[in-house]
Amino acid sequence: MQNRIISLIIVVVTMFLVVRFGFFGITGDASPSLVLGFMLLSAYCIGFILSRLGLPQITGYIFAGLFFGPYFVDYCNSSSVNDLDFLNSLALAFIAFCAGGELKFSSVRSKMKIILCLIGGVTAVVLVGVTFVVFLLSSYFPFMSGLNVSMRLAISAIFGVISVARSPSSTIAIISETKAKGEYTDTVLGVTVVTDVVIIMLFAVVISVCQMTLSDSAEMDVIFILFLLLEIVIALISGFLLGKIIVFLIEKVKVEFPVVIAGMGFFVIKFCHFMGEYLQEFHDISINIEPLLVCMFAGFTIQNFSKHGSIFLNRMDRVSLPIYVAFFAITGASINIDVLKESWFLGLIIVVVRTLMIFMGSQVSGKIAGDKKGICSNAWLGFITQAGVSLGLLSEVVRRFPEVGGDIQSILIAAITVNQIVGPMAFKYALNRAGETEKQRRDDS
Repeated sequence: MQNRIISLIIVVVTMFLVVRFGFFGITGDASPSLVLGFMLLSAYCIGFILSRLGLPQITGYIFAGLFFGPYFVDYCNSSSVNDLDFLNSLALAFIAFCAGGELKFSSVRSKMKIILCLIGGVTAVVLVGVTFVVFLLSSYFPFMSGLNVSMRLAISAIFGVISVARSPSSTIAIISETKAKGEYTDTVLGVTVVTDVVIIMLFAVVISVCQMTLSDSAEMDVIFILFLLLEIVIALISGFLLGKIIVFLIEKVKVEFPVVIAGMGFFVIKFCHFMGEYLQEFHDISINIEPLLVCMFAGFTIQNFSKHGSIFLNRMDRVSLPIYVAFFAITGASINIDVLKESWFLGLIIVVVRTLMIFMGSQVSGKIAGDKKGICSNAWLGFITQAGVSLGLLSEVVRRFPEVGGDIQSILIAAITVNQIVGPMAFKYALNRAGETEKQRRDDS
């Protein structure tokens, strides 16, 4: 730990000299490459230090980005952070591939009843509960004033569906950090990964209904439903084909595998967005294929429809650390403190309501599943964290609804920020409580 502290001091002092005094011939704002290098080194060191204090490493990555970002120390200005935004797309694609690859039928088959009950119970309770509360409080949301009941309900449903989303990246990072193994770990991981598959499909439904409602379109008809199903089917088929292409690369082509995968995911995200905008603008056809669903199903295909699932995950895991560090550090640096000041109260309401609904959903699911081992009673502690997919879905909300998307994003980013800080700590506590971390197993033996 002492070496990490010394390294952190050297990195911070060097960046201070560069930014404040223009040392090493660097004048003006720090370049994106310099910002990225500084973020990687400083966030890694802070994450390591906090891990020795009992906190999750990703909490350190986020704090590093927040502290050194535009609103505190300002070693990384907003312009440089925005220039690194493309890394979020790369990281989201990488996370989606890994999340799908983690979903292995053989590992979750024996726990399928509990997993399905938790997915169904928690998803239903959170979606309905958060939507209902936001709708009741909609008069306190300035951007919803003057809207009719159906429009306010549609926007409330966006809050509800985003609240269902979890963070496979955070879950996988905590499990990897603690080297946790056991029934509780497998259950939480299985529920988190499958839920993100469900949430992407559910988000496609909600966002399409909301788009129809806010644009004063006609009632939902057969054509609308068919287009919605077509979007999901195209995404699943595309994901399956992409997975088979990756299997071919594993078997036949010698390339820098993770780099190619991340690049393919980035291409998928940009292509899906381009096609959606092109079809809408030039052909008045509203088909929006969800790119994260494509990447996630590609990972699922590799894991369950080939013999290379473990190879795929091992190769991805080799490069996961810098990707996670960069993603969470940039996420922290991107947190807009001014927005938090304006939206913190509404965001806090969402946090409290969401956490309560997750707790209630977990308890109800446990009773339905007949859980006698107490897994469901503690499962809610592993479902608090939000990042990755949640932020990706919010970007899609802003893209689809520029009039109200920014306001929705501000409030939910405030909520996600709190969840992302509190969630990893809650999950690590739950793993220790379940006795499934490597340290706990070693102590017990």
